[in-house]
Amino acid sequence: MMVMMAVEPPPSYFMDFNLFIQIIFIFIFSVVLAALESQIEGDAGWAGNLPTWKPSLAHWYVRFYRRIMSGKDMTGYHLFIFGLVFLFMHYPYFAGKEWSWSSEWATLSLFFLLTIFWDFLWFVINPRYDFRHFWARKVWWHKKWFLHLPIDYWFGFMFSAILYVKFSLNWLLFREWLEIVALFLALTLTVVIFAIKVGIFTIDSQEQN
Repeated sequence: MMVMMAVEPPPSYFMDFNLFIQIIFIFIFSVVLAALESQIEGDAGWAGNLPTWKPSLAHWYVRFYRRIMSGKDMTGYHLFIFGLVFLFMHYPYFAGKEWSWSSEWATLSLFFLLTIFWDFLWFVINPRYDFRHFWARKVWWHKKWFLHLPIDYWFGFMFSAILYVKFSLNWLLFREWLEIVALFLALTLTVVIFAIKVGIFTIDSQEQN
């Protein structure tokens, strides 16, 4: 009698195609968010010149917010826009996708990645902000830096990785997370090169006057 042995499929060397499309969509969404914010805020980041709600430091929740946000002020603008993006990321669960803690960790992981690249792209495609100032640490709202990047980015990457591997030491999940980050970086580099070479996002001095 011949015994049929189960044959394991060969390991995949890149992410699932559906995940690939999902990351492309999220990246495009981050570009749109960055462009929208640059049109709203101009060269004054973190709602510096916006008539938005900015509660006093006398409130405990404002001090707590500043602590977890590396010294950034609480504004109504950011509370609502972060809330809007957070809700958007959870839309699939209201459109038929089954919710579970496992999928929630992945959603939150991608949310952290989205906020990192969304923030960075603001400097890249903002027509009223000189991208070179990002490297010169002239960004007053990012008060703490490490290796030429705001420390918030590093914490965002760390939280994203921990959530994606579901608080475990699962190497396959971590490798997939690295592939996602690599795809984000490649797409971001493409936007940076496009913005520099084409200059389509730059407003000339006469228009500013």
